[in-house]
Amino acid sequence: NWGATPDSPVYLTVGRVASEKNMQLLFRAWEKISECQPDARLVIVGDGPERKRLEAEWPAAHFAGAQRGEDLATHYASADFFLFPSITETFGNVVTEALASGLVVLAFDYAAPKKFIHSGQNGFTVPYNDEHAFLKAAISLTEKEADWSALRKAARETGLELSWEKILEGFANDLADAVAQQK
Repeated sequence: NWGATPDSPVYLTVGRVASEKNMQLLFRAWEKISECQPDARLVIVGDGPERKRLEAEWPAAHFAGAQRGEDLATHYASADFFLFPSITETFGNVVTEALASGLVVLAFDYAAPKKFIHSGQNGFTVPYNDEHAFLKAAISLTEKEADWSALRKAARETGLELSWEKILEGFANDLADAVAQQK
């Protein structure tokens, strides 16, 4: 469906296809990745106001539209890497979903990535809104592809440890810490 072979690395992003999700950085990263890995595939799950324009501009990318339930889980399970260039998240559920799916995640160091990714151990983060660092890290994903098994395993373990109860407990603890610091 994506034109991928069993050896083609698949890069996935999931979310609203809109300018506030930093789609221009996603495609700049994709240009660099595809130069290094011509057989790689980019899959975009989601819908939004930029989808039609981006589909016309990037015909090699696979726009899967909005997916839910088992179909969404299949998209995660069929990918290798997760690119998350957004700088407007309040949390970033898709990051925790990608971790639980054992994907190699690249994101900015804030929101869910900051809380759950230990860069180099279970994914990769770069300084917030540092586009140069994001592009450099995207290229490094193509160079280190040989054996990601330990990182994928750690990502999956991180994702499986998360539950809404733990997330809410962590949020409550963060609020209590913030109140205590203001006193």
